[in-house]
This record gives sequence, C-alpha cells and structure tokens, in this order.
Amino acid sequence: MARSLRFLRLIVVVFFIIMPALRCTNKKTAWNTDMDAVKPYPHVIDMNEGFNNPAEIKLSEIADSIKYVVLSKDKQEVIGDIGKIQMADEHIYLRRSSDGLIMRFDMTGKFLNSFGNIGRGPKEYLPGSVFTTTPDDDRIVVFRGAMDSYLVFESDGNYLKTIDFPVSRALFDFRSLPDSVFLCTFYYIGSFMKDYFTDFINSSAGLFDLKGNPIRLIDHPLKNSDISEADAGNVVSMAPSITFFDNRIVLMPPGDTIYEIDSQSIFKGYIINWGSIPHKQSIEDYFFRQSGASNKASIWGLILETYDRTFLRVARGTENYIFEYNKISGSTRSMAVDADKGFINDLDGGDSYFPYYSNRSGDIWLIDDDAISFKEKNSMKSSDKPEAKYPEMKERLKTFVDDLNQDDNPVLRIVYLKKHTGQK
Repeated sequence: MARSLRFLRLIVVVFFIIMPALRCTNKKTAWNTDMDAVKPYPHVIDMNEGFNNPAEIKLSEIADSIKYVVLSKDKQEVIGDIGKIQMADEHIYLRRSSDGLIMRFDMTGKFLNSFGNIGRGPKEYLPGSVFTTTPDDDRIVVFRGAMDSYLVFESDGNYLKTIDFPVSRALFDFRSLPDSVFLCTFYYIGSFMKDYFTDFINSSAGLFDLKGNPIRLIDHPLKNSDISEADAGNVVSMAPSITFFDNRIVLMPPGDTIYEIDSQSIFKGYIINWGSIPHKQSIEDYFFRQSGASNKASIWGLILETYDRTFLRVARGTENYIFEYNKISGSTRSMAVDADKGFINDLDGGDSYFPYYSNRSGDIWLIDDDAISFKEKNSMKSSDKPEAKYPEMKERLKTFVDDLNQDDNPVLRIVYLKKHTGQK
C-alpha cells in the first residue's frame, strides 16, 4: 500500500512538471511561422492585391549572407562576358561568350578546367551550345546544337561519350533532372524560322529521356493554330525561364500558369489571377511583334521560389515591380523598382539584388557583374545606399571594392538564403 501511494505521488509530481513544459512547447509552435504549413499547389496569386499592397522588400528578410567572388584572379584566364551559369554543390560552371567554351570554377572563383573544344569535330561543340550538370554523378552534358547530339564529360574535363539526341533545332535550353531525364525548353522566332513553323510550334517545354524521346510535354499555345505563313514571320515565342527550388524546376512559359517540374511529373504551381487589371492574354499580346510599348501588365524574367515565398517581376506600362507571394498566408505585396533593380540590399548596403541563377536546392542565388560596373554600383560614396544591417558585411564589401581592379574578371554576387525548419 505504501509503495502504491509513493507511486501515485510520483505520477502527480511528474504531471505538474511536464504540463507547463507542454504548454510552453505548444505556445512556441503556434507562434513559430517556420512550423506553419505552406498552402498546397497550385497557389493562386492575386495580382490586384499585390498592386494595392506596396512594401519595401529587403534582402535581409530572405537571406542570411552575401559574398563576392572574382572569377579567377589569375589574369591568364580571361573570362569576359558570360553566356550562362549553372551552380552545382561545390562548383560553378559557365559558358564564355567570346568563344562558347564551357569552364568550371570552385566556390572561391578558382579556375579548375574547361570542357572539350569549339568546333564540329569529335569531342567538340559549337559556340552558344547549351549545357547542364547532372545531379547524380556530377557530370557535364553539352548539347551540340545542329549536330543533334550531346557530349558527356566528367567534372574534371575528361570526355566520356557522345549520344544522339534528335530534338528540333528550336531547343533553347535544357537541364538534367534525377533519374536521367532532361527538361528541355523551346523558342521560335519567325523572321528566320518561318519555314519550320508547323514542326516547331508543338511544345513550350517538356521532359525527355536520354535519347530525346518525349515523356511529358507542355503544349505551346500556338499548337494547331491557324496562322498563315506570312503571319508566322512575325511570331516571336521566347523560351520559358528556368530556376530551381527543392531540386525541382520552376518554369514560367507564356501565359498565366507557372509549373513545378521533377523527373516524373509536370504540375501547376501557380495560377496568376489578374482580376480586372488589363494584362497580356491574347495570342497577339504574347506572340506577335508589337509596334510600340504595351500598357498591359505582364510577368517577365525569372520566378524565384523559397520555402515560404515566391517572387515575380511584373511590368505595367513604364512601371516595374517585384511581387512577393507568401506561400503560408496566401497574401501578396509589391515593391516598385527600376527595371534593372532588385531587392533592397540591407545586408551590407551594397547594390540592389535580383539573381539570374539558383542552385538545385534553390537556397543559393547568383548573379554576375563585370568589374567596372560592380565598382560603380557598390561604391560607398553613393548617397542612395541603404543602411547595412550587418556592419561586418558592409566592411567586407568595402574592402572587396577597394581591392577590385577594373580589368579583373567578372564578379559573382552569391546570396545564401535563410533556412527554415520545414525544409528537408
């Protein structure tokens, strides 16, 4: 009996110790937005709400840090303009615009190696050839354009093989996804492609296997359209933009639907709801050459997705905006910007920031600048610079700018996004 009473007293004591802790835990969870669930796909973005909800969108709300890297301080390696960049886990790959050569660097900007040679022979590819890194085995795949094939290289530049890939010459870009699948995007410019109109306007993008066989396609809005050969010469259909989030692709083809794509599926990620706002919506608006500037609103450029937010660039007449959609609350806000400006860089007080590229996880953003432009835009003498939230980052930027020479190779601006507890 005495033992039973002692046991009951122990249970009561433990109960009163644990319950307050549970209350605290529940309270913390309720107020921890990291633990709130994002809304399911597809999200509907209310553009009217965004226009009516002006805000300042600061980089510190999205990112933890920013760093600057010169691509090869070794002047023997001349980079010049960059045609394309892709970021892997530990390396940066780019295509040099001057000759189309594809090159590899580490995350400090050190040049490591290049891939193949420019030309039409074995192990060679044409200037402007597109490439992709592979997520599973860290290889480089270079599409050879008009030669209907691609080359495969190991990351150190060692040539492995050539594989036939007979897709149309309208291929604009592609990315390797897990399980040996390519996401390809297509373009059409009627002024020099009109003789191939019926063959090329089939899809805006699609998933293909390693031999170029289609798996799933996004039909082009002009597919099966009744357009004369003369009108076809005025058609301009640019390829959809590509960014990454959570190891899948975020794709924006013409229209009001943004897609999420992995190796097995293409599904709607976002639906743009313009409401009563005049916007591009007709075939003529999207695909025919316009004689003058349009006052209709439209989305342009890249779609950036993070764990809890998505960012769009929007134009309306001469006005430009960055829209932010909150994936948890479903709310939308916008910030008016100049066409070449981005988020307010209050991390270190440097130039505003909007990236061109992301890594596969989508938690690292990247943009490049030539050295002269970088020095001008990040001079601390400018009076319109935002206040820096982190003085140590501001000091690092100042030192970097002071040490940068005008004839240095391009500078990479790399931003590391905030982590969230809901991320994998």
